[in-house]
Amino acid sequence: MKKLSLILLIAFLGNQSSKAQNTRYLDPIFSAVTKTTVTYSDVFNDDYHKMDIYTPNNDNLSKRPLIVYVHGGAFYAGDKASQDCIDFCTAFAKKGYVAVSVNYRLANAFLFLTDKKIQLNAVLQSIADVKSSLRYFVKDASTTNQYKVDTTAFFLGGYSAGAVASLHTGWVTNESELDANLQDILKNGIKTLNGDAGNNGYSSPIKALYSMAGGLYQTSYISAGDLPVWMGHAKDDATVSYNCAPGLNNPLVVTLCGTGKMMPKLDSVGVKYDSMILETGGHTWPSLGNSGKDFKNAITEIAAFFYPMIPGNTNTTITSMGKQDITIYPNPATNQIFIQSKNNAQLGNFQLVNAIGQTLYFGTQNDLSSTINIEHLPKGVYKIIWDNHRITAQTLIFQ
Repeated sequence: MKKLSLILLIAFLGNQSSKAQNTRYLDPIFSAVTKTTVTYSDVFNDDYHKMDIYTPNNDNLSKRPLIVYVHGGAFYAGDKASQDCIDFCTAFAKKGYVAVSVNYRLANAFLFLTDKKIQLNAVLQSIADVKSSLRYFVKDASTTNQYKVDTTAFFLGGYSAGAVASLHTGWVTNESELDANLQDILKNGIKTLNGDAGNNGYSSPIKALYSMAGGLYQTSYISAGDLPVWMGHAKDDATVSYNCAPGLNNPLVVTLCGTGKMMPKLDSVGVKYDSMILETGGHTWPSLGNSGKDFKNAITEIAAFFYPMIPGNTNTTITSMGKQDITIYPNPATNQIFIQSKNNAQLGNFQLVNAIGQTLYFGTQNDLSSTINIEHLPKGVYKIIWDNHRITAQTLIFQ
């Protein structure tokens, strides 16, 4: 058993506590934001192709990361002005991001629920629209530069259908990954994976992904070198299964495979990821927005996961390589955290690291379990990392 030394804490916390409460991209350093609504497509001019852009007031930084939130609604409902969209984008704009809530084409509900080809085409259309929205900002950066975004730091994700759209946008990068049926739907619909929604001639770069209650049509879309991802999912989700099941719990809807099935595939190909797994919460926990603690915890975790990927923050030692050997609980934690090995793995030296990369505690796990007292630590986001870098640096929230 390992105990966190109060003396060690005192040595670090005088400097750490002030920084942890005022760190751009982790904390809400801006008190107010401005929302602007634009049409992002230069081909379509309708509500499906509008987005809300949230920017921090009085921000003088010349290049800022962009984070896109794609709303849920089963590909036949939903809107960029849903409460979870507002709360998410407001939170990230206050952290210093340019945050975007994007609309996309929706299918007719009756036809969608009775025809799998329409379901798959709806996903492909969402890919086209999301990519066009990203290209809008690349175009802006190379022309008027109104939004002052860093085109090397675009982050994409969403809730439910929005997470499904985002995962496929980020991970399906070649038409050869699609089966013959999907290739046929593609050619008769958006034509190519770049889509038909305009802003042609500009790239649609993505740095990393996040998914709240999302899934994939095929886990084979995950391959070595793919974009990193943060995933939040409840095990009792019946709408987008934590494992694999028909979407909406409806046998007429295509099967989607959720976080529980994606993690082993991510491990097998070495794609960096982190996750927040809930025992309960169903499918609706993200829709609660700021009125739900899990949603607010997800925002904190996502910000911590993306933080070291933002240019200028690369001095942090936080890494993520897979989770097959450990369990860390509880999370969120208040007084103690427990580290438990799986499969009798000897994990060796580890560190407790805060969100700005400072190491607060060194330990060695030789007896398959360790305990760290955290009651003297400030509330915030932390990581456990191992010297051998084989194991995920799991995000921890102290509250």
